[in-house]
Amino acid sequence: MKTVILTTFANNIEAHMLQDILKNEGIESVIQGEISNQVLSALQGFGIQVLVFEEDLERAKAILKEAFPNQ
Repeated sequence: MKTVILTTFANNIEAHMLQDILKNEGIESVIQGEISNQVLSALQGFGIQVLVFEEDLERAKAILKEAFPNQ
C-alpha cells in the first residue's frame, strides 16, 4: 500500500493530535520529520508531515478539515 502526505504541521503537538483523531476513526497514519523539525526548527521548510494510506486520503482530508479548519 502506498502512503501519501495528508498535511504538514509546524509542530509535533498538532501532528499527534491529528494522528489520534485519525486513529479513532480507523485510519492509520505515520508522522514523518519530527526529529528533523526539532533539530532544524530555525530553518524554513522542515515541517512535520502526516501520511496516510492512499485509499484513506479522501476520508482523512474530511477529518482534517473538520478538526483543523485553518490547515
